[in-house]
Amino acid sequence: MKLHAMGIGFRHDRWFHIIRPEGSGDNLLLVFRTPAFVIADGERVEVPAETAILYKNTAPQDYGAAGVDYVNDWAHFECDENDVFFERLNIPFNVPVPVGSVSGAENAFRLLKLESMSDTPKSRECTDLLLRLLIAQTLGAGETPSAPHSEGLKRLRAEIYGSPGECYTVENMAARLSLSPSYFQTLYRAEFGVSCYEDVLRAKTELAEYYLANTLMTVREISGLCGFENDVHFMRQFRRRTGMTALEYRRSVSRE
Repeated sequence: MKLHAMGIGFRHDRWFHIIRPEGSGDNLLLVFRTPAFVIADGERVEVPAETAILYKNTAPQDYGAAGVDYVNDWAHFECDENDVFFERLNIPFNVPVPVGSVSGAENAFRLLKLESMSDTPKSRECTDLLLRLLIAQTLGAGETPSAPHSEGLKRLRAEIYGSPGECYTVENMAARLSLSPSYFQTLYRAEFGVSCYEDVLRAKTELAEYYLANTLMTVREISGLCGFENDVHFMRQFRRRTGMTALEYRRSVSRE
């Protein structure tokens, strides 16, 4: 990773607002030290102090003060798109999350600032390591940071797996949490590492597997109980997820 620029404790008035529709051209790690707002997928999200967001290089950036004087820490940097560091630590992009370790992030910012002002043979390697430390302390330290609306998302997921036969659409799930559909999908994937659509299909398919293995109901009956749009949709999704048709699956479990 290569540091481009950084700042610690930058202060602005209550009207401070940054808009970069096409991003900054590099990655931006932003830590709000005071209450702020972020526009994510077209929706304004109010965030408390000690919240962070990591923008990818081309992601739109829209954030600012939330009615009070504003303070933030920030670091612009570039990195290899194939760097597995972010995936390994489950680092979320473009979504505001609570800072993982407040003291750890503060110390990492200070160390990075000191190293950025040095000119030693090992400076580049040290900067790379300190950037990784900063990101880990900010977004990956301790427990995995929960996305906004985390509890509501967990309740919704429990309902999906508890009652998979109900009708779940992106629109009606987002409405339950008073979110826009696009922002809801972003938060859901950040929280669980899978899309809401895939979770719904997985829950419905698992219920279908149970009925096929333990009842004599027809494919049409099972399709209806599991909440699929129609028989064709059920058979297509079942085969995609299991590699077998419904009848092939029933025969395979009956022989066990």
